[in-house]
Amino acid sequence: MIFESHFLSMVIYAALVAVVLALLRRKDKPSRLKYGLFLFLAMAGGALAFGWLMYLFTL
Repeated sequence: MIFESHFLSMVIYAALVAVVLALLRRKDKPSRLKYGLFLFLAMAGGALAFGWLMYLFTL
């Protein structure tokens, strides 16, 4: 494993996917930035929420 933290790996993956999708799906720079930021926050926040939900089932 490259990183010791799964969280860091997830954040880097979310950032890379958000950049690629923003470049592919939007034409102008302001909308690319806004869309990429939205995707990053949605993926990172969704992963944190899902991880927290899975943690509740281990108690």
